[in-house]
Amino acid sequence: MKKWSNGAKKRLVEIRAAEDGEQDMRTIAAAMEQLPPGQLKKVLTDDIKTILAKYGVVIQ
Repeated sequence: MKKWSNGAKKRLVEIRAAEDGEQDMRTIAAAMEQLPPGQLKKVLTDDIKTILAKYGVVIQ
């Protein structure tokens, strides 16, 4: 039974981390919405696109 409890605790930590990541992405998206036209292209560097891809956001 202890093995299951440890596995469940580990999964709970993973779920909470994913939820934190989601909130972070929403915060970033809200800030990007407020940029003037044309500025988004300057912000979306290759490094930023790589980070977004890690969270499942693909920009073409």
